[in-house]
Amino acid sequence: MAGKNSLHPIPHPAKKPFVGNLLSIGSESPVLDMWKIAQDLGGIYWLDMPGMPVIVVSSPALVDELCEEARFDKSTRGALRRLRAASHGLFTSDTHEETWSKPHNILLANFSQRAMQAYHPMMLDIASQLVTKWERLNFDEEVDVVRDMTALTLDTIGLCGFGYRFNSFYREGFHPFVDAMVRTLETVQNRRGLPLEELMLKKELAQQRKDIRFMHKMVEDIIEERRASGADIATKPDLLSYMIAGVDKKSGEKLDDKMIRDECIEFLIAGHETTSGLLSFATYFLLKNPEALAKAQAEVDSVFGPDTTQKPTYAQVNRLQYVMQVLKEALRLYPTAPAIAMRAKEDTTIGGQYTIKKKNMVIMHALALHRDKSIWGEDADEFNPDHFSREAERERPMNAFKPFGNGQRACIGRQFALQEAVLTLGMILQRFNLVDHTDYKLKIKEALTIKPEGFKIKALLRDPATRPRGHMADAVAAPAQSTQPAARKPQAARHGTSLLVLQGSNLGTAEDLARQLAEAGELRGFSTQLASLDDYAERLPANGAVAIVCASYNGVAPDNAAEFHRWLDKADDSLNGVRFSVFGCGNTDWAATYQAVPRRIDERLEALGATRVHPRGEGDAREDMDGAFQDWSDALWPELVKAFDIKTGADTPAEAEPLYTLEELPPPQKNALVDALGAVALRVIENRELQNPGSDTESGRSTRHVELTLPEGVIYRAGDHLSVVPRNSPAQVERAMARFGFDRSTHVRLHAGAGRKAALPVDEVIAVDRLLGDYVELQDVATRKQIATLAAHTECPFTKPKLVALSGSDEASQAAYKAEVLHKRKSLLELLEEHRACQVPFAVFLEMLSPLSPRYYSISSSPTMTPGRCSVTVGVVSAPALSGNGTFEGVCSNYLARAEAGDTVHGVIRETTAEGFRLPEDAMRPLIMVGPGTGLAPFRGFLQERATQVERGEALGEAMLFFGCRHPEQDFIYAEELKAWSHRGLMKLHTAFSRSGERKVYVQDLIREQAAHVWKLLEAGAVVYVCGDGSRMEPDVRRTLSDLAREHGHDSTAWMDKMIADQRYVLDVWAGT
Repeated sequence: MAGKNSLHPIPHPAKKPFVGNLLSIGSESPVLDMWKIAQDLGGIYWLDMPGMPVIVVSSPALVDELCEEARFDKSTRGALRRLRAASHGLFTSDTHEETWSKPHNILLANFSQRAMQAYHPMMLDIASQLVTKWERLNFDEEVDVVRDMTALTLDTIGLCGFGYRFNSFYREGFHPFVDAMVRTLETVQNRRGLPLEELMLKKELAQQRKDIRFMHKMVEDIIEERRASGADIATKPDLLSYMIAGVDKKSGEKLDDKMIRDECIEFLIAGHETTSGLLSFATYFLLKNPEALAKAQAEVDSVFGPDTTQKPTYAQVNRLQYVMQVLKEALRLYPTAPAIAMRAKEDTTIGGQYTIKKKNMVIMHALALHRDKSIWGEDADEFNPDHFSREAERERPMNAFKPFGNGQRACIGRQFALQEAVLTLGMILQRFNLVDHTDYKLKIKEALTIKPEGFKIKALLRDPATRPRGHMADAVAAPAQSTQPAARKPQAARHGTSLLVLQGSNLGTAEDLARQLAEAGELRGFSTQLASLDDYAERLPANGAVAIVCASYNGVAPDNAAEFHRWLDKADDSLNGVRFSVFGCGNTDWAATYQAVPRRIDERLEALGATRVHPRGEGDAREDMDGAFQDWSDALWPELVKAFDIKTGADTPAEAEPLYTLEELPPPQKNALVDALGAVALRVIENRELQNPGSDTESGRSTRHVELTLPEGVIYRAGDHLSVVPRNSPAQVERAMARFGFDRSTHVRLHAGAGRKAALPVDEVIAVDRLLGDYVELQDVATRKQIATLAAHTECPFTKPKLVALSGSDEASQAAYKAEVLHKRKSLLELLEEHRACQVPFAVFLEMLSPLSPRYYSISSSPTMTPGRCSVTVGVVSAPALSGNGTFEGVCSNYLARAEAGDTVHGVIRETTAEGFRLPEDAMRPLIMVGPGTGLAPFRGFLQERATQVERGEALGEAMLFFGCRHPEQDFIYAEELKAWSHRGLMKLHTAFSRSGERKVYVQDLIREQAAHVWKLLEAGAVVYVCGDGSRMEPDVRRTLSDLAREHGHDSTAWMDKMIADQRYVLDVWAGT
């Protein structure tokens, strides 16, 4: 123990002989105990703890000094160092170790605000699972908030991190990995550094070693599988792909597999613990503050609208400003990582009187800091989201809010955590009224983070009739100032004026914008050079222009701008003759440090005598960063022309010439798309309707059986897929031709601009109807960028403002676009038909369209019964168009529906990607097949194969088929075949009809009714195959089977895990509609 008052004049609580202050800090509540002491002793005190004194700091003025990275750094002593046995990575490493620097340098860009767009669909996937679970609860069932938020955040980091689904919402408990992780964290937390501790915790430490081996093995297997699969960033854009492919720019090295393994584990530990706590505390505070809850819910209704079938977009999530304030306020009152361990780099003094030695451990106590009334006011202990209004954040000292750590050692995933939390809380508030039915009293549970303990609520579905309509749908589009490009002009003549574009970027956004600026400068005739700011410290050129694009990182310069920033702060040399402009990248979520570095660079350059040729621009990642940059750069070019007296049109907009130029000519043919896919010609033998169009229950829906011959040498197996190259419908093609004044005899030749990549056939003659029919998607929803191009090619004073109002970046334009285009699924062609005054050239129209892509169908036959041919079962998509303009028809399903016997379609056999989705080699193994609707397709192939096996005299195991449709007289497809096969004993048929009686019956209901027989087959080793809707049907089937396992005395989670691992529960599913 430290000597008496050895850190004078730092105050300290009374000590006990031999144990010092060890008993002052409880093992179950150390953070709260330290906060209580701070309330008594003030903003700095020290504790006499085993092995070392610990200095606890929460005074804002002293915290300011701790945040000086030249003097203080993160400390990993104590629990973090003990955690290294499980993972030695970003979270647990010291700053000088390569286990921190290499992954930090490689992964920073993958946690930028821009990178969040790539993670949004995966976050949405998991958040949808959470709200779906809550939607299916009965009115008297509780929600265990912390459990479900932990499941959400764990599954999200698993999916976004390394493409692994923990499927926590389909289990009673958690995945075994989670159990191992939790036990490891608890053991780490319970160790206090006491004598004989290892002897006392012998059993726990043995379990910890076993758990760590399990975690290591599981993650190593995932890494090995990813490397073996050949998947890369293009096909698997997750953190694992980036860690495998990424190169540290400083060392030139990649991460080895041990580093990758440890980072995966650390992301799971840190990523799920902290965010789940944040969401749990936010839910608690909203329930205890009805006014804030009502305000947050009103904002969500306004932005997301009332239709819960419309998934929130990335842009919508970023508009939930008040929800973000709620989350930040929850982080202020209970930061989930409430104590930040630090150390002095050298002996130093803070506050002018308190000596901190290099060997001392310092705790920055964020919870106490966040309740300091000198910063937060008299309501510091109360929940008030207005503490985080933009104005309040701007006025607050930059180090007053520290929920994510400090400086370069701040949490790398904080953007990720907040994005996930805003999306989830928004989706919850859109759907549910939250009820605190137990009048819950907050109790804190501490581990490496803090969470509410025993927090349960009810989540009742909101009544759609009483839910306010989102004003996004009602917004009246006011014409906004156009930000879209003007019609293209030729590239400016080369005048050779020097333009040096310097960038400072950690996350890649500023670097990307700088690259765009340099490329645009080249198109305007400048002689451009792109470099980092550090490359030009102390040597800014006086000839030509200097354009700087720079970000801030917690108010600190990016790594490749730090030297430049230091030089600029100390420089006293004159920079006369330097002509510059600055664009700053930032995020107003961090208002205290927003634009700090670019603003400082701009001010210092001017103070040192440089000439500002154009005002500093600001881009906010929470808003339209690209739009702000476009506005700034568009205004920059005329200023440079003026400043350098350039006479050759360097202010020409930075649009390259059109990708295509067009020449009309006469015929030949050849489909390059077919060649590119390796597709072969398939002749249609049969195309028949499977539904009963003459029944009393006719629905107008259609399902087609399409049988095709295969070329010699083309083989497949039951369970494979057919990838079909579709054609646009003649009606769509004729509409497009009519809009551009072409007839069927028109042929053209496309030429691509030099160095441009073209997806369409170039330099060959092709008929316009083939070009439109075979090569481009005519029904994709028009984007705002495409509508901006339409506006740029419109002169009509009545039409142009309408198009501008749909394509602007302001709030009214975005709302109008969503209401009039996105939600109505309007295509470019529909907009061109509505706005006849638009004069967009046909070549530009082609450039805007996406290439036509193949569609995939499960093969519904077996080559053993029908050699040389295969069949597909096609659900034909045809329904009233959401735009109100006639009927929307699915491109490929209707193409196949139109095909007649003797016609040729093109396609290619694709081996099933569903692992294990094959008939078992042992024909005696029982089968359980579940396939409603067209999900029956692969099982028809399986049953044909079983019929052939019987004809060969083979003995077969028992099989059950659970098929579902609406009505026995309407859409019971292949009914006679299935009944005949059932009668022959190839399988036992169980059919669920959802529209034929008083009660809707689904396949999972029949599985429950047949529970005894299903379990008998499962006990005999049956394989379960599920094909169809993966969003609702499959999870319901999985849950039903898991319930059966639990009722028979099994741990349902472990049972299902083993079924999956043994390939006895295999899936071929797709997203439901």
